[in-house]
Formats: sequence, C-alpha cells, structure tokens
Amino acid sequence: MVMKMGDQYVLDRMTVLLSVALIVVLVAGATYVFTSNAQPAGQNATTNTTEIPKISVSGEATRTVSPDLLVMGIVVETENETASGAESANARMTAKVKNALLAAGVQESEIETASYYTYPVYNNSCDYYPPCRGDVCPMTAEGYAGEAMPADAGYADSGVAYTDSYMVPPYRCDQTIIGYMATHSIMVKTSNIHKGGEIIDAVSAANASARFDYQYYSLKDETRIRYENELAGQAAQSARAKAQSIASGLGAELGRIVDIQTNYYYPPYYGMKDYAMAEGGMATSATAEPIATEIFPQDLTISSSIYVTFEISQ
Repeated sequence: MVMKMGDQYVLDRMTVLLSVALIVVLVAGATYVFTSNAQPAGQNATTNTTEIPKISVSGEATRTVSPDLLVMGIVVETENETASGAESANARMTAKVKNALLAAGVQESEIETASYYTYPVYNNSCDYYPPCRGDVCPMTAEGYAGEAMPADAGYADSGVAYTDSYMVPPYRCDQTIIGYMATHSIMVKTSNIHKGGEIIDAVSAANASARFDYQYYSLKDETRIRYENELAGQAAQSARAKAQSIASGLGAELGRIVDIQTNYYYPPYYGMKDYAMAEGGMATSATAEPIATEIFPQDLTISSSIYVTFEISQ
C-alpha cells in the first residue's frame, strides 16, 4: 500500500493530538490524587487554633519563726576645719566604737562598713531685709516701683525699695565653707540577738560621738534558704490540691503544667533607731542610777506563694 504525502500529514497530526490528550489526562490524574490527600486549609487552621482548656490556681504557705540575726546600724560623725582633720577624728571615734563592740561580745567578722564619705559644711546663713512696716514691705528695687530705702536705715546700698504691690521679702545667702564632715556608717550583723541593749550601752559609754541609725531582726542566709525551700514545697502542694479539686468538680482531669510563678516574702522587724550617744553612758533614772537598755526580739512571719496554670482534659 502506497502512502501519499497528504496521508502522512494526517497521520502525524493525529499522533500529536493523541500525545497532547495523554499528557492532559496524566496531569489531571496527578492533580486529583494530590488534592484528595491534602487537608483543606480552612480545616487545618481551625485545628491549630483550637484552645485547650486551662485553669490557674495559687498556693500559699505561711510560718512564724524566731529570728537568728540582729542587724544594727551605727553612724560615727566628726567635724573639723579641714577634711583630713575630720577624717582623723572619725578614725579615732570609729576605733572606740569597734573596741566597744568587741568588748560587748560582737565578733570582728560581724562588723562591716556600710558607707564612708567626707563632705564640706557650708555657712548657709541668710540675711533677710527688714520686715513689713504696716502695708509696705521691702523689695529689691529692680522691677518694682516704690519709695527708696532711707539712707539712715543702713540698707541704702542694698538695692531695696518699699512697695505695697508684693509681699515676698528678699534675702541673700552666704555659702562659705566653714568645715568638713566625715561620716562612717557601720553595720553590725550578729547572731547574739539578745545583746542589742548591751551593744547600745557599750558603744554609748565609749563617748564615740556616734548614734544608732537603725536596728532590726532577720534571718541568716542559710536559715532563710531552708525556710524558703520548705515553704515553696508546701505552697506547690497546696496549689496542686486546689487545682485537683477544681478539675474534679468540673468532671475533668489535670494535664500538663504550662506556667509557674513563685514568690517568697519575710519582713524584717524594725525596732528602735536614732539612739544618740554623743554624751555617752547608759540611760539614767531620776536618781542617776544607770539603767541597762533592753531590746526584745520579735518573731517573724514568713510566707511563700506559687501561681500555677494547668491544662485540663474532659
């Protein structure tokens, strides 16, 4: 059979069309398989944003304990015409304070410097012009109308005039340095919590130009950490028990913990402060008999709290 040129053209065209049709079928099939296995975007977004139920609870634990640390602040202040003189005098007074503390049973390791500084002392005296006379008050002449100050009043050259339009008396201050002050703040941390009064009397008797600035009861670091750990555990148990009760009441079960926050608190007890000792000696009664100072410790109330968030399942 002989194939003509026209027949060959028709055959080639049919081959091309069949090839194109086959490609279309294959692409459509692959697209169907892919889209049928893929999860719709809307459904996926809905699944990811589903909120898991949660409950948040708090737990607390509180305990009253006895302090095991006495903290006292002593300030030694000395003044002199020169800075070096004030510092030298302060060193002598500080030595008296230290010896008095050691004699009262305080260990040298329990004495530390909280701060030390030297600063100038100024005159700071102000001269005020004469007070008002009737309805007329003295004012600086600048910016005000009024009678000039009489020459015999002694203020003729002071730039002062009388006026009844304003009632603020002028003044001028002289800030000349007249000396220097050295201040040494000493902190005492002692486990002898019942020696507070004895320490006060010992330092006072030393005539050290010192004063007590503050005094309070607290806990040593190791004691505080031990109580903190114990109370934290109790607070956590309290929080879980509370969460379990809530979940049971809702007919649910506790899931994993998603958030925890803790807090610990104990306030130091502040007692007396500002016991001046420049005069020296213990307190005296009307008959001049010495009376020992007594300082009484007070118990501390410490607490721990925890805030926990649980997931729950129903």
